[in-house]
Amino acid sequence: MVVLIMGLPGSGKSFFAKRLAKARGLVYLSSDRVRIELNRRGQYAPEDRQRVYAAMEKRTDRLLALGNAVLVDATFQQRAHRLPFAKIAKRYRQPFACIQIVADEMVVKQRLSKRREESEADVAVYEKLKADFDPIDQGHLDICSEDGQIEVMIERAQAYLDQIHEN
Repeated sequence: MVVLIMGLPGSGKSFFAKRLAKARGLVYLSSDRVRIELNRRGQYAPEDRQRVYAAMEKRTDRLLALGNAVLVDATFQQRAHRLPFAKIAKRYRQPFACIQIVADEMVVKQRLSKRREESEADVAVYEKLKADFDPIDQGHLDICSEDGQIEVMIERAQAYLDQIHEN
């Protein structure tokens, strides 16, 4: 299975994605970690983002070839960044799922005002990505991120993934 966790900076997607990957036994790939490994920290130009997504695509392909299920955590604001992962899943005849994490803008801005472990995205990055976010034109689940609700969020995602896996 390939699961994309998408959303804007500060939405809580990485906090959620790490916990869902652990609960589901999925290999966790993070765009923030890959960006750091590629020495692209703080670099969000289109060519830098493309390098990060390309590296995640290669890792996803390799992990599926080895029989692993993968959860990929990234903004995925552009349709062009989502499609290769769907194609990889299809090539391996594996289920593909998208979950978008959303949050109230005031909550997002509060979260972005605090230092985070791996992401350096700030309100300016959030505003730019929000303006450039392509509509999601495939089936997906929207989950609203609220502080203190992680168990409920995980339960909703688990039910959705179970449904995808059955079909």
